[in-house]
Amino acid sequence: MALIQPMRQGQLLKPVRGKRLLLVDPYPRNSRYHLTASERRAVWFPKLSLPTIAAYTPDSWDVDLVDEAVQDIDFDDPCDMVGLSIMTCYAPRAYEIAKEFRKRGKTVVMGGVHPTYCPDEALQHADAIVCGEAEDLWPRLVADYEAGMMQRVYKMTNFPSLEHYKAPRVELLSPDSYMTRQCSFTTRGCHFDCEFCSVSPFNGKTTRRRPVPEVITELQNVQRWIRSELVERIRDEPLWNAFLAALKIRVGLDDGSIVAFVDDLHNSNRAYCRELWTALKPLKIKWGCQSTLFLGDDEEMVKLAAESGCVSVFVGMESLDEDSLDETNKPFNRVQKFSQEIQMFHKYGIMVNPGIVFGFDNDDEAVFERAVDFLKKNQVELAYFNVLTPLPGTALFDRYNNAGRIFDRDWSKYDGKHVVFQPSRMTPEQLQEGFYWANHQFYSLPNIWYRLSGTKQRFIARWEMNREFRKLVKRSCPKGRLSPLASVLKNLQAKLPVLDTDHLIPSALHALKQRFDPKAPSTQQLTLNIKVKRHDKFAALFMDLEGAIDRLNVHELINRIREAAEKAKMDIIVNFENLKLAAPDALKALADSEAIKAAVPNVKVRYRKFRDAFETSMQELSLSGIEMLTEDLQDA
Repeated sequence: MALIQPMRQGQLLKPVRGKRLLLVDPYPRNSRYHLTASERRAVWFPKLSLPTIAAYTPDSWDVDLVDEAVQDIDFDDPCDMVGLSIMTCYAPRAYEIAKEFRKRGKTVVMGGVHPTYCPDEALQHADAIVCGEAEDLWPRLVADYEAGMMQRVYKMTNFPSLEHYKAPRVELLSPDSYMTRQCSFTTRGCHFDCEFCSVSPFNGKTTRRRPVPEVITELQNVQRWIRSELVERIRDEPLWNAFLAALKIRVGLDDGSIVAFVDDLHNSNRAYCRELWTALKPLKIKWGCQSTLFLGDDEEMVKLAAESGCVSVFVGMESLDEDSLDETNKPFNRVQKFSQEIQMFHKYGIMVNPGIVFGFDNDDEAVFERAVDFLKKNQVELAYFNVLTPLPGTALFDRYNNAGRIFDRDWSKYDGKHVVFQPSRMTPEQLQEGFYWANHQFYSLPNIWYRLSGTKQRFIARWEMNREFRKLVKRSCPKGRLSPLASVLKNLQAKLPVLDTDHLIPSALHALKQRFDPKAPSTQQLTLNIKVKRHDKFAALFMDLEGAIDRLNVHELINRIREAAEKAKMDIIVNFENLKLAAPDALKALADSEAIKAAVPNVKVRYRKFRDAFETSMQELSLSGIEMLTEDLQDA
């Protein structure tokens, strides 16, 4: 077989005779997060990018595929061309692989998200790159290569059609190496525009959908092939091994009936999902997908999903803080409904796997414990914790880069497990330690047992997934620790009932807002919601009061302030700007400077917007001993 020299700028290649393509999915072999064989079989499924490229390669080519997470690369493979699909965190390893193959005279082509957004960098290591979705570009690149006229850059101008889509060649994937090889997709693109996500920039800000009959036909073909392979394996194995293999299939530990839809937004269209899920019923498969959490608001659709075989949904919960969700342009996630939505999935036996991101600008050290407590309380079966990561091509990368907040450009750390930027309300070390701590707490044995105690189906499979995740966490993550301030911040957060509702006085600030904003809510909030965060500018704890306050919960508020001051040794700023209603007795207690100083003797307690909010109600009260914050709090 003739060897082809790597192409350089302006150089033409001679047409090839024998044609062999080696597709490589890079994965750093020395990564401490590298999964063992049992971990992969329990929790991992392959990406579809390279099996898809194989499907769109002309039949005249021999194609082989190596997933480096599973097997080693033979750099002396007698191939003509090497194709690499690259995510940002795997770029350094991909460049190492490319160097080795180019030393041996192989032509190297790179594609995927990272070459699309860092083309100049990728071109230093490749003979050609593909930018954007590759289905339409790849056959043209291969034809140019065969003619000796391959270009340096192939750039997508229009999104490929999803009609008559060629089924990914999943049979090229290594057998018995994943939770399932039965992977497919139904949609591409995302009409949401989350700041940290590269899906909508790469795949488009609208969703494209495959015809349902084509999806069903593909699944039926793959199902027949998988079952035939499993039958052969059981037939050819010794009796005991055959029995164990059959048992694993029966309890859901093997890929005999599990299908993974790898869409980034599977439930993008209700009518489409209704048609698809109805068509899935006769297949009698079990499937999982990535979905919005608010699918749980629609019981009819959740019931239909379960009846069609849905056993698992990954949901991008991201944060339990409304401000963080607004920050990342994800206001459609509503924190107050999370528990109800999770319960709806659980009602129909569907496992909920939330994705949680730590490190938003509104996150402080309390975010880790709050997240773990919430997930445990709601008995979510699995969760994926990530550190916020400014990936190239995202709006987050542009914002942080322009602000000079990115301090580490080692792409191998852009994997959601390393801190590469300066957080707003934590140090990088506190964010990293909190990430480690959350993983260890969530996957502790008592926590696993409690979370799974309410599961309705597939208990063995879900226990095994948690057990393997626990092994990975214990091997790869230091234990981590939270600072004493983390528990102070968490304990200060509260939602207290308001019982004295007969004599509540409206805030002047709230009344003014309602006057000029007809959409402003007028419904009385009969709770006192206390939110707390650290304010670095004033070296203080910033306590934001929302809703209403009466005589009883003002004493609870003062007790919480006292406990926080004793533990944190920090000044306290109490913000009244968002407090809508207050009882006169509560205002009187808050205006009693001697009582406040007696309760909190060692730190300063300052009020913000207290006089502005309730000045007319406090004309008879003396505020001479109360320290008011006159300087405006930017980014409080």
